[in-house]
Amino acid sequence: KGVLDLAGKARYKVVSARVISKGGTGTFGETIVLDSGSNSGIKRDMTVIAAGGLVGVVKSTTATSAVVLLMSDPSFRIGVRVAGSQDMGILSGEGEGKFSLRMLSATGQIKAGDVLLSRGSSGDKPFVPGVPVGKVITVDNATGQLTKQGRVLGFVDLNALGVVSVVQIGRASCRE
Repeated sequence: KGVLDLAGKARYKVVSARVISKGGTGTFGETIVLDSGSNSGIKRDMTVIAAGGLVGVVKSTTATSAVVLLMSDPSFRIGVRVAGSQDMGILSGEGEGKFSLRMLSATGQIKAGDVLLSRGSSGDKPFVPGVPVGKVITVDNATGQLTKQGRVLGFVDLNALGVVSVVQIGRASCRE
């Protein structure tokens, strides 16, 4: 229900799927496998969300399953913006539910408690805009840094996923 509420607020069409396994693959360290795939309209590079916000991105599909790269994987990167100020940065996964943030501009400001939202990608692939990602918990104020950096707590507990939703590209229309 929570994920449908989030999708409804953002006016996204979604396909819900159950998580059937969690682990790593030869290529990625942190993934989940879903019980739905291309037969349900799921394709590579689609955004995956849960009730709290961002989970990850679809990396591969079969007719009846999909592999999702979790946002905590060390290879994961997403453009984010700070809610309110709209300052932009890059969130990186660091494994085991840890994330780092590096602001893109020397003037970009962050503080503990700031909420981060997905910035979105061209054509909404792989990321649709406006999905809650996490909140800043600490800011690294080391001298000599060109841009601000910080540590982030993700909104979704990636170890407790039961059902997730895959965002279909293109927003729902008013007539649906």
